[in-house]
Amino acid sequence: MSASSNDRANAHSEGAPPTRWEKVRLVIKVVELRLRFVALMAVTGLTFAYWDELWNYYDKWTRPAAERVVADAEHEHEYYCPMHPSVVQAEPGNCPICGMPLSKRKRGRAEALPKGVVARLQLSPMRVAQAGIRTAEIGYEPLAETVSTVGFVAFDERNLKRISSRTKGLARVEKLMVDFTGTRVTAGQPLAELYSPELYQALRELLLARRTAAETEGLRASLGRNALGDRGDFLTMSREKLALWGVAPEQVEEILASGKADYRLPILAPIGGVVVRKNVVEGQYVSEGDALFEVADLSRVWVQAQIYEDQIDRVRIGQEVQATVEAFPGERFTGKVAFIDPALDPTTRTVNVRYDLPNPDGRLRPGMYATVTFRTPVAETPLYKQRIAKADAPRPRMKITRASLTVDEQKTCPVTRAKLGSMGAPIPVAVKDRKVWVCCDSCTAKLASQPTRYLDDEAPAPAGSVVSVPESAVVDDGARQVVYVETDPGVFEGRVVVLGHRVGDRYPVVSGLEPGDRVAAAGSFLIDAESRLTAGGSTAHAHPTTEPSEPAHGEHRR
Repeated sequence: MSASSNDRANAHSEGAPPTRWEKVRLVIKVVELRLRFVALMAVTGLTFAYWDELWNYYDKWTRPAAERVVADAEHEHEYYCPMHPSVVQAEPGNCPICGMPLSKRKRGRAEALPKGVVARLQLSPMRVAQAGIRTAEIGYEPLAETVSTVGFVAFDERNLKRISSRTKGLARVEKLMVDFTGTRVTAGQPLAELYSPELYQALRELLLARRTAAETEGLRASLGRNALGDRGDFLTMSREKLALWGVAPEQVEEILASGKADYRLPILAPIGGVVVRKNVVEGQYVSEGDALFEVADLSRVWVQAQIYEDQIDRVRIGQEVQATVEAFPGERFTGKVAFIDPALDPTTRTVNVRYDLPNPDGRLRPGMYATVTFRTPVAETPLYKQRIAKADAPRPRMKITRASLTVDEQKTCPVTRAKLGSMGAPIPVAVKDRKVWVCCDSCTAKLASQPTRYLDDEAPAPAGSVVSVPESAVVDDGARQVVYVETDPGVFEGRVVVLGHRVGDRYPVVSGLEPGDRVAAAGSFLIDAESRLTAGGSTAHAHPTTEPSEPAHGEHRR
């Protein structure tokens, strides 16, 4: 009974559908099998793809410890030529260009650049042609800064006289000899006649003192000078009183000669010129100190120009200046700067500059507008001289006084400043009828092409000339100015320079460049952009935190 019941139970279980748990387990097993297959295929593919790298790791870690240290050291370092950054090798040796022993550095590490150099970049000839880079050799140029500004013709204040009433109390203008402005007068010509009771009384006192002095002349000899007093003193005091009131000595003598005191006194012109202002009319009463006339001598005039504060350093006393006026087109009036105002006008931010002009025929009239032009050689500007004095001393050149020197006597290479023999056997070069030793083959071509750059026989700078660089060669990032110099074919160094004011399409160089340097006159911005994009460019162009002129470090190769 029990056996038959078990058979029925098994039959029932075999024909029964699987439970939910059994279904879940079945699905998990299927997914697991497929994931194992996918993982096996992935591992197999990665093994084939990275077989070399895996083998290298296996070989590295299965080597003995000593061999592994040597291999790591050789892999982390490389060898380069400081003179030719394009030469980089994995093995030590000499530079194939100059023969200089290669220096060792960590792979990927940039060597420190010289002071003043912020970037170094090498371009292939094809890249130079594609970028349109053009180089030019810089030298001395007779640069002169020209400043043109507005000015005007003015009176020469030294030849401008104001005639005022000097009599005490009120005086009446009895008659005007000059009755309109602009009348030409000569020195001593009467301008008007004044009547003043005090002046009339002083004239009578003068005549009385003269008469009294004449009457007592005979008694002075018999009675003595001390008894009667000196009557001549009263005459002297009367003369001085009239002189203080503006009566000329000639007028006093005329009154004494005539013996009559006129109640009208003429007012004389102190200088010859033009009456530029008349402040009185006939019958007008004037007080002591009131201005009657102003007379100006127009045989000489002033030309006053307004210079902005950033142009002050370009103007100096004694400098030649010229002006043009619209009344006489094409004619230039030349003179020399006579005065520069010591203070700046706070309203216009300008300084007044004056120069004198002869005007014998009176063509130039005060009030005329003029276009004033100052032309200053850059080499003579005080600012340029001051910057030159403060700039770093130029690179020292080698002094060679004899036609031939031995290697021991010369000691260093004039191009690289390296010790002779440090890069191989010294090489003799014939330059200007003398023998000079250099350290390598690359220095031979440089010395032969630019002997005055490396030897101390350079001629002095021409008078009024300065070293200049084209405007297109300057890269200005706001904090500093950089010029790219071609040190070797295709190798450009970015040097920080100090420049003066731009003159036309050129900048005068204060420091950073020397005559004979070849600069990128076209394509300098492309070189700068390439150096920033190349690895390490951001380091080379980072702005220093101490001084703008302090170079950062970095090297670029392409």
